[in-house]
Amino acid sequence: MKEGERFKPHPNLKKLYYTYLALVFIPLIILTSMPLWLGAVLAPEILSYWPALLLPPVIVVAVCIFVAYWIRRYYESAFFTLTKDEVIVERGVWWRMKHVVPYARVMSIDVIQGPISRRFGIAAVDVHTAGYTGPAGGTSGPGTRRAEASLFGIQNFIEVRDFILGHVRSRPLFGTGKDVSGEILEELRRIRKAVER
Repeated sequence: MKEGERFKPHPNLKKLYYTYLALVFIPLIILTSMPLWLGAVLAPEILSYWPALLLPPVIVVAVCIFVAYWIRRYYESAFFTLTKDEVIVERGVWWRMKHVVPYARVMSIDVIQGPISRRFGIAAVDVHTAGYTGPAGGTSGPGTRRAEASLFGIQNFIEVRDFILGHVRSRPLFGTGKDVSGEILEELRRIRKAVER
């Protein structure tokens, strides 16, 4: 990974999303087509209403096809860039979003990997800033907002996390741009001398 290089999520992200799709839509297809099966076995006279019985599974299949199309388009729309000053996340099929987070504002970085994404060897690196996540600024748990920038579906997530942390740690707090530690030390010495008198 190079500084300033634009990169995409790993192709396994599509496999992860297709797995989620299958976990949701296969039971829905079975459930919505059950009246048709049961009618054929238990009450064949109900099959005279087969168009009405066939409508729910057809709707579910149509929605499934649309979501599968959206997954491919969403994957194609996602790009990440780690510059010398900031994290940039671009994504969106219909509404394009571009999140830019300067390293000087980064307060914490999380690596999130669920059981299915672990199987595919990918994870998300969430970049948090002060006051952005959660109602009380930094709280976690259900109902809180996600990170300001999320680099999702990446395989080299440890390398990305360390890259961002390296840039965050090399910057002064709040991005002042100059090192004031010498001035602070000198001021503390003056205070100590004044107190000793």
